[in-house]
Amino acid sequence: MLKVEIGLFNLYRMEANNKELISPLIEDAFSEPVLHRVVLSKIDFELPDEIWYEINEGFSFYWNEEVGFGNDVYFDGACQSIQKHLNSVGILYPYDKLGIILEILFDFIGQIPGAFLDGSDIVIPKQRKENHDD
Repeated sequence: MLKVEIGLFNLYRMEANNKELISPLIEDAFSEPVLHRVVLSKIDFELPDEIWYEINEGFSFYWNEEVGFGNDVYFDGACQSIQKHLNSVGILYPYDKLGIILEILFDFIGQIPGAFLDGSDIVIPKQRKENHDD
């Protein structure tokens, strides 16, 4: 067994060497399993699966319902929304760690082609077909 002062350094180096590099260009890059792997590969603290599940649930709600298609994404708004979700399911999670996780998510998602719209993108909203029974 390694001494503490050396062991911590070596442990950190071993973990850093085992970090997974995940490309935002892979198929299904914007999916829960890939985003989970990305977060786990970049954090240096514990993230239990049940906490990740609820963070992902809160993030999904924020992304799909609060932001929706083509609207602006705000980091503070995402943090507050997800923290509210966590609180609603009885989870108290450190806001600073949640912020780190969201920074990782937004950084990765920002590299996925088409995940964010920039000012030069043309957006044609889908129109609902009305059902006319004459």
